Amino acid sequence: MPLTDKQKRFVDEYLVDLNATQAAIRAGYSEKTARSVGSENLTKPDIADAIAAKAANTVDKLDLSAERVLRGLFEEANRLGEGSSHGARVQAWGLLGKYHSLFTDKIEGNIRIDVTVTDARSKLERLIARQAGAGANPVGAGKPH
Repeated sequence: MPLTDKQKRFVDEYLVDLNATQAAIRAGYSEKTARSVGSENLTKPDIADAIAAKAANTVDKLDLSAERVLRGLFEEANRLGEGSSHGARVQAWGLLGKYHSLFTDKIEGNIRIDVTVTDARSKLERLIARQAGAGANPVGAGKPH
């Protein structure tokens, strides 16, 4: 189903700042209903498809491929002389490293715990007793399974 003129304006305005409420207001919807209309518009398949198509077209026009972005970062990381800054170089190197997963935050652990059936049962009984003491009546409390 073709979009109405107001819906077409909504699509264009939504791509400005990705704010559905403000896009609805700028497209001519009432300020009182803009929040619900904006949210509703995003769920309509025809509008969602139009937004996706226009966004993809914008990316194509700007040539925002991963290769181009990485090339730009690499050039910035190596730029020296007029117009360059140490901070920009460091940030570019950091983004390149992040893209290539060189700086992942990892926590490695080698934990081994031996738990016997007796230990597990004892702990479970203590937990059930604690719940019963707090006024809770757990299903099957006190009954062995």
